[in-house]
Amino acid sequence: MAEKFQKIVNFPHRAFGRATQEIMRTQPDKWYGKVAKGAGMTMTGLAQFLFWATKYITLDNHALRAGERKLRDMRVKKNKKGENKKLQEFMKRHPNLSSHVIYYMLIMLIVGGTKAGIEISDLVEEVKIENSIKRAQAGTYAEFLEKMRPVLPYLVADLIAKEGVRVNAQGMHIPYLDGQGVWTIGFGSTVLKDGTRVNKNTPPITTQQAYELACWHITEKETFFHLYCYDVVFDGVDVNSASELVALASATYNLGTNLIESPIVNEKRNQNYEDRFAELNKLYKEYGNAITAEQVRAVFEKYPVEHMTPVGQVWLTGANKEVVADSLGRFLKGGNGLKWRRWLEAQVLRGGIKPEVFLKIPVGGMPEFFKIIGDERENWFVEKNRKRFVNNKTLEKFNKWLENPVDRRGNKLTGSRWKPAGDWLPQDVAEACRAGKCEVAVQPSFWDMVKRADKKKQEVKEEQVKIKTYVLGYDELYADAVGAYRAGDYQLAADKYKKMIEQYPDNALLRNDLAATYNKLGRYNDAIAQAREVVQRIGDKSQYGAAQYNAGFAYEQLGNLQKALANYKLALANGNRRVQKDITRVSEKLKRAGNKKVAFNSGIKQIHQKNAKSDLLLYGQEFKGNMA
Repeated sequence: MAEKFQKIVNFPHRAFGRATQEIMRTQPDKWYGKVAKGAGMTMTGLAQFLFWATKYITLDNHALRAGERKLRDMRVKKNKKGENKKLQEFMKRHPNLSSHVIYYMLIMLIVGGTKAGIEISDLVEEVKIENSIKRAQAGTYAEFLEKMRPVLPYLVADLIAKEGVRVNAQGMHIPYLDGQGVWTIGFGSTVLKDGTRVNKNTPPITTQQAYELACWHITEKETFFHLYCYDVVFDGVDVNSASELVALASATYNLGTNLIESPIVNEKRNQNYEDRFAELNKLYKEYGNAITAEQVRAVFEKYPVEHMTPVGQVWLTGANKEVVADSLGRFLKGGNGLKWRRWLEAQVLRGGIKPEVFLKIPVGGMPEFFKIIGDERENWFVEKNRKRFVNNKTLEKFNKWLENPVDRRGNKLTGSRWKPAGDWLPQDVAEACRAGKCEVAVQPSFWDMVKRADKKKQEVKEEQVKIKTYVLGYDELYADAVGAYRAGDYQLAADKYKKMIEQYPDNALLRNDLAATYNKLGRYNDAIAQAREVVQRIGDKSQYGAAQYNAGFAYEQLGNLQKALANYKLALANGNRRVQKDITRVSEKLKRAGNKKVAFNSGIKQIHQKNAKSDLLLYGQEFKGNMA
């Protein structure tokens, strides 16, 4: 019986082996595809193992024999046509094989169900974290920024189409001098994440790194933050579409808030305007993305808007997008390139050009189109009754030109030099935008949070790119320091981080890593000092979540629970995913300490009444500060 059964199971054993290999070769992009791949490999691998075990160890145990007897004695039921049910008939005819198949299927269900249960449990935990971050960011700039992040690829493509790219023979981005004679790399980046300016010796970077660096610059600069300020203060402003955000962000990226308010009034500086944004930028630097709408409104109440530009007069009062677009024609001074730039932004704002068109524009192609159309202002904005309006005839010419881009001599813009801007974006990013997914985010549903939670677990590669852009040119030194930390040699790691910081004092990543190392060494005040460097001096908002976590941990070890909790909460609002458990733990400590303090105060009162002495200890000291 055993030899016969071994021959029977030999075929399915090999079949499951081939199936496992085929599943391993698949490379799904979607989160559910990756989950399906993992589940499939688990099930087929387990089945292959079980059939292998059956081949060489015939499991003739009590359960199988009992199942075989039950199947042999089973009464076959009839179907609606009065015929024997085929499956039951087969099982009765082959009770030994059927009992083994049922046995292994039950084992697979138990093991697979356990595996799925673990996966679901992990996913539920991630969703809880997503939900806690959502609550912490409610009413803050972080909430606004999260809505806007999907639109970043369009802004980067806009930079590529306007500025062009410079790569070597290996396709790596190399430093170059821009039109103003400033050393630049990637997609218009002039400063690296470690605070050093780009120069001719800056090492080449990959396209993924160039994209990450450009996104970092856009979000770190006050462009989005200033739009957020106007959005929460003025009822007429509601930035809720990719077109509006891309157009206004593109215009304010270089002009700043001068697009909205006049910095000079009657040949004098607009002090009210300057003082307001000085205070706002100070708060932004202090709180990072956790700055709240209430804080912004309070500053605007203290320094109200008094002198608006033509754009500000219509945008802040809720005029329709066409009117706001036309008003951009009042900002054409400062160079010929500004005419087509303002025209392009105006067309995007009014909907004549969709943001996804930026993906199709050849790299550096817009200056060529400008040469074709000409320098005259009327080609871009027509004037009528002392008002300027976007020239829509030029839009028709632009659409035709985009179908077959050429220079002013009629030569086609083809080849690698003139690739569409979208081809320079990371492939997955470009595909998402072409599929219409790069839009201002709406309030996430439960399933959106499930997808985001699963994606967070797959973002190791993206995180490596972000880290790499902090240590360009000295990534091996950084890897040595990380290696020492992971090996538990914290003093060696600290020495290595300090040596790098001596050369790159504005590198927020190195400061945070050194703070974490000091925490391991028990040097909590030194850890807090490093966190302060990030938050109070460097101001790299993308590193605030880590800095505030490191400070919170140090304060907790020092017994300063109020400051620990404040920093943990700010870390959560600034996007630190791992801090929710710390918030819960410290909150419980404070609650217990508060109960003990009540008991202590009651005891003190009784002691005073008895005119006696006490050795009771005071628990829980309060601090009003909320920063590192």
